[in-house]
Amino acid sequence: MELEAAQAVLKGVESLAGVEISLETVRNPDGTVLIKAGDRVTPDKITQLQKNGLKRIWVKVEEAVPPLVEPQKVEQAKQEIQQVFKSAVEKFKIESEQVWRVSQTVLSDIMKNYGEKISLVFLVQQTDEDYTYTHEVHVSMISSLVGMELGLKLEELSHLAFAAMIHDVGKVLVPREILLAQRKLTPEEFELMKKHVAFGERICRKSGLNDERVISAVRDHHEKLDGSGYLAGLTNEQISLFARIVSVVDIYDALISNRSYKPSWTPYKAMTETIKLASLNKLDPRVVQALVSVLGLYPIGTTVVLSDGRKAVVVGVNRKNPLRPVLRIESGETIDLSLEAGLRIVSVIE
Repeated sequence: MELEAAQAVLKGVESLAGVEISLETVRNPDGTVLIKAGDRVTPDKITQLQKNGLKRIWVKVEEAVPPLVEPQKVEQAKQEIQQVFKSAVEKFKIESEQVWRVSQTVLSDIMKNYGEKISLVFLVQQTDEDYTYTHEVHVSMISSLVGMELGLKLEELSHLAFAAMIHDVGKVLVPREILLAQRKLTPEEFELMKKHVAFGERICRKSGLNDERVISAVRDHHEKLDGSGYLAGLTNEQISLFARIVSVVDIYDALISNRSYKPSWTPYKAMTETIKLASLNKLDPRVVQALVSVLGLYPIGTTVVLSDGRKAVVVGVNRKNPLRPVLRIESGETIDLSLEAGLRIVSVIE
């Protein structure tokens, strides 16, 4: 299966609305092609998928608005961060100028295109090793959006985007057999994995990075407000705003990512879990609220049922009204719920 830079979602066949585009080629039991990558998954195809017993399929949705950052730029950022991490292994040092250039290029596009309606392109990693670089770029993009929603100034946003782009750099010092294990880690292995945040701080300081906001995002993004995080068990105001932002975004992106040892969660399920963690005093509720504002309570790709009984797929987010997204129904018609007082979402199909 080849996956491209797109707003990709691993969806249950039952939740398909007939407007999605397949990102994989699916064959019938006799070997004939049922759906080619790039084909629309029409209602009759959905019926056949169900008859064949297929449970989940990678699809993309065509967004209602252009993405804030072009897919090619997102892919290029990932390639450059991969080079940075490989260099960090060899030199125990971050190529700071390269990270700054990449992060500011992405941030510049986000700021230029930021508006009432928001769409982001997420890459789909091909392998577990690929995940680290893909994840860094995603977390930088979303953290930048969250920072903008929180009203951070340009200087703060610039350093936040930079910090988020390298927040997991310490993983380069974690043994590969642990980092890429396709199983649950042993307690001893997990203790070593947790040390990636300390490794990351050491690499940053050896690289001459001395902005404590950046250091805190790298070192403290697994801390929790209630003290249950690691490594220091920090609480509340002991955790910097940068670390709080990266923590929220790190969790959300990890949940929607596909790994060899776990399938990706739907964006809606991941968003619901993130909100739950805020309610349990694990994550900063103000940061989570900003995440909901920019990605929506019903993120792009979510299948919903409307009050008139129709199924629809979310194709755009209304930043000022995250409960009223932009939808596409089976006929191909686009509906902006913020302009449709008589319609509402009554349920989500996972």
